[in-house]
Amino acid sequence: MSNSTETLSEYELERGKPMPSTIHSLVQGNLVYLLKANYNKTYHILPELSLDTPEKPSVPDIAIYPKFEIDWRNDTIKRNDVPLATVEILSPTQSLDELVEKAHRYFQSGVSSCWIVLPSMKAIAVYTSADTYNFFNETDTLLDSPLSVKLAVADVFK
Repeated sequence: MSNSTETLSEYELERGKPMPSTIHSLVQGNLVYLLKANYNKTYHILPELSLDTPEKPSVPDIAIYPKFEIDWRNDTIKRNDVPLATVEILSPTQSLDELVEKAHRYFQSGVSSCWIVLPSMKAIAVYTSADTYNFFNETDTLLDSPLSVKLAVADVFK
């Protein structure tokens, strides 16, 4: 997060996280595209969704939900049901510890997995519990066992 001498933007204040960078945006777009292209029949892939999580509200970069009926007349501002998985992409002004702590909070809420994407390393850690993760680099195929999701990590960083 920004240090105390900087003024936080409205985006940062509202979402409780740093403003996304160019690389962050590219990676997020690639992940949304890849997940939708391969798993659209099984999951809803929802970027920047507000969650009303117990400890404090949260906005993961991507939330993955099982398919549900969409009521186009009644939108939900903050979801209080827990996604199956969340994806957080490390921004240049964030510490990895911040995202690991966020993953712990997601697990306390009931998610099955949490991905932490490390753009500068072209790698993704897929947590399946607060203390258990698999690390995938750009030569690997990511596997999220609880969701049965597989992705070529290299495609995320194209």
